[in-house]
Amino acid sequence: MIKTWELDPNFKEEIMNERGGEHLTACFQCSTCTLGCPIIDYVPSYNPRKIIQMSLLGMRKEVLSNPDLWVCLICQTCTARCPQDVRISDLLGAIRRIADKEAEAGNIKIDSSRPIFDKAFQHQLAKYGRLYDMGLAKEYYPKREGSFFKGMMAMMNDYKDFGMRMFKKGKMGPKAMFPEKVKDLAVMKKIFEEMGEK
Repeated sequence: MIKTWELDPNFKEEIMNERGGEHLTACFQCSTCTLGCPIIDYVPSYNPRKIIQMSLLGMRKEVLSNPDLWVCLICQTCTARCPQDVRISDLLGAIRRIADKEAEAGNIKIDSSRPIFDKAFQHQLAKYGRLYDMGLAKEYYPKREGSFFKGMMAMMNDYKDFGMRMFKKGKMGPKAMFPEKVKDLAVMKKIFEEMGEK
């Protein structure tokens, strides 16, 4: 049940002012994004059309605290098929950034480890210019689990199944313990600055 007195009429403008959210109001709810999404087979509750509709209605709290907001893999299938050029992946990214800011301010709780992973991934790119798998794991797991020890135990548990495959590809083991940097990190710094990232 929608309680009109709890709606935020400025929420859609907030999204549209965020990079990637500019096309929010172009959506006419055709459901092409939802019907073509490959994630639906694995997460039946995921419905980008519904997230967009809730955003347009001003259901700020419900949208920003929705765990399905973090499910999108940014495969761009929805964006390619959208007849209104809404750019759903970018739009969801804009909404996720707002949710991230609200979580950092302590206004909402995000029940997904995706923002932690995304930040750790970006830190590796900014620092080395490429992905450093061990650095990513050492940053991500302790933050996800809440302590270094618990994080290392979780990492060992996750890596026991596919660790050997990574080892054979040189992604783990002695060779992968030290990161390789790209030659010109200034280019990466410029990219992050243009994206508006720290």
